[in-house]
Amino acid sequence: MNITFGLDTHGTCVGQLQDELLPLTDLAEAWTFPYQIYMMWRVLPESYERKTFRRFDSRDQTLTLDMSIPYEPYSRMSKNEQREALGLLLYSYLAESIAKYKKYADTEEQQQLLAKVKSWMLEHNWLEGKIEQARKLLAQDIGLYDVSKQLHMSLEEVEYILLRMNGYEQTDVHPDNIVAGKATPYHL
Repeated sequence: MNITFGLDTHGTCVGQLQDELLPLTDLAEAWTFPYQIYMMWRVLPESYERKTFRRFDSRDQTLTLDMSIPYEPYSRMSKNEQREALGLLLYSYLAESIAKYKKYADTEEQQQLLAKVKSWMLEHNWLEGKIEQARKLLAQDIGLYDVSKQLHMSLEEVEYILLRMNGYEQTDVHPDNIVAGKATPYHL
C-alpha cells in the first residue's frame, strides 16, 4: 500500500515534520491494505476559511485526506508541540476517514492498519511524545531540571511547557518556526 503526504505551508515546522514521516511511508509499502491513502496538510491562515475534506476515488482506489490546519496556533508552537498536535490530528482523522469507507476495507483491515500506524507514531514521538511526557512529569511536581534530564529536552523547552500548563499563551512566533523559515524552502 502507499501512504503519501503533500504539503502547503510556510513559516512553521510542518515541512520538516513531514520529512520525519518518510520512514512511515517506506514502511507502509510492505503493508497490505485495499486502497492507497494520500494526505495533504494545508497550514494556512484562518482568514482563508479553507475546510478539511476527504474524498474516495473508487477508480484509483485512493482515499484523499485534505486537512486544513490553522496557521496562527502552529506559528506559536515549538516543533515538538507541532509534531504531537499533527500526530493527534493525523491519527484521529485517518481513523475517522477509513471508518467511513467500510465498503472498501473491512473492520479487521482497518484495525490492523491503525494499529501499525499508531505503533509507529508512538515509537517516534508523534503520539504521547516528549511534550505529553513532560506535562505528566511536571504535573507530579518533578523539577524542571530533572524532567529536562530524563526526557533529553532543553531546560528552556521544559520551562516553556510548564508556563503553557499554567495558562501562558505565547503571542509571538516560536523560535523553532523562525529557524524553520530560514531553512531551504519547500517547493509547493
